[in-house]
Amino acid sequence: MIYKFLKQIIKAALFFFFKKIVVTGKEHIPPNGPLIIVANHPNTFMDPLLIAAITNQRIGFVANASIFLNQLITRIFSYFHVIPIFRKKDVKPGEKPDNRQAFAKCHEYLEQNGTLLIFPEGTSYYELKLREIKTGTARIALSYEEWKGFEGNLKIVPIALDYSDAIQFRSVVSVTVCSPLSIHAFKLGYEKNEFEAVEELTELVRRELGDVIPQTSGKEQEKFLVRAHQFYTAFYAPKANLHLNPKQSLEVRNQVSKALRFIQKENLELYLDTETKLLLFFKLLKEEGLTTNVISDTIPPKKGFLVYAFKLITYMLLFPIYVFGLFTNYVPYMLTAKIFTSLKLDIEYRAPVQMITGFFTFPLYYALIIWLFRIYISTEFWYSLLLFILMPISGYITLYYYTALRRFLRKLHFDFFIKKDKKEAIEKLQVDILENMEAAQNYLNDSLGSS
Repeated sequence: MIYKFLKQIIKAALFFFFKKIVVTGKEHIPPNGPLIIVANHPNTFMDPLLIAAITNQRIGFVANASIFLNQLITRIFSYFHVIPIFRKKDVKPGEKPDNRQAFAKCHEYLEQNGTLLIFPEGTSYYELKLREIKTGTARIALSYEEWKGFEGNLKIVPIALDYSDAIQFRSVVSVTVCSPLSIHAFKLGYEKNEFEAVEELTELVRRELGDVIPQTSGKEQEKFLVRAHQFYTAFYAPKANLHLNPKQSLEVRNQVSKALRFIQKENLELYLDTETKLLLFFKLLKEEGLTTNVISDTIPPKKGFLVYAFKLITYMLLFPIYVFGLFTNYVPYMLTAKIFTSLKLDIEYRAPVQMITGFFTFPLYYALIIWLFRIYISTEFWYSLLLFILMPISGYITLYYYTALRRFLRKLHFDFFIKKDKKEAIEKLQVDILENMEAAQNYLNDSLGSS
């Protein structure tokens, strides 16, 4: 009962926090267990909340023993079927982690047709790559099937999480559910060599997740990939923009990631030239406070004055709504950021902390405004109800207004106020990068055609 209630609250919080949650392949999730869900882990507490929200069945969790801080937390975790797993860092130096009891609890839960969620990377860190997959999941799955004489019908379902920006409010997240993996297929291999079977199953999980998640070799290439994706969706595939088609956009990012890794290996000169020019392109834009859309948003010269005049009048008319939305939403919005900063947590915790705190700060602030409204303006119930409805709506309008206005002002700056030499440099870099991307694509196609 409590689980179902909290799940609905979490769903509501996720709906408000994310601009879009794109779920692909949900039909691959069996309606009941025994089932193990494995996923990459880029966004701490947000990851299990997302997966729990999209699954129909109740989920148990495997978590690091280090979070079981006291008896109260242990009892709470026990209710939600959170099973502690000990790592080397969780035991004294020189000791080996003993997870026999944990494995037994996992087996017991799976035998009851339960669904377990495991993050086989072991730790959460936001980066565009799949980190080393630990063998624990494979060992739990294979030992369970061995216990059941390989008639347990256990499945593993890999789920790939890909955030457009894991720490940003109103970002986009893609949840890709892969086809179930049958553990029964590993019966002969496990009976022949347990170690090799565990490694083989672990590698299969890694391949399933790695095929969906963008891969980079480090922070520099990650920065390059993010910029390349922004450039590509601005000038090559505008319909794959995050705002227009989030699913396609994140798929494109994965494709760009694969292309970059190929070119880096096969044509390093082209890779380095593209990287240098792309990063310089965005550096010049940043110096002027601009984004790619100021170039991609083309306005016919003959209609330029009318377009700018119409937009200016629209922003003037909507300004009172913007002010109202700012007044009723700015304080709780900023409080979530201040609370996170005060906690001094790693950046990976920003999104879940802000979502959870926002779930309390916004309703409390709304209640305060309604209370003041009823004291000083009107005690009429319907007026109070209308105010309650308008506050979150105006918040969304304010966010949209602020974003659109900034985009409009950037466009004005680029068209009329930027220095001529810098504008020409930006436009030339744009052309050069497009030529490099076309050359890279042709090179890749030729290589694939000859293979």
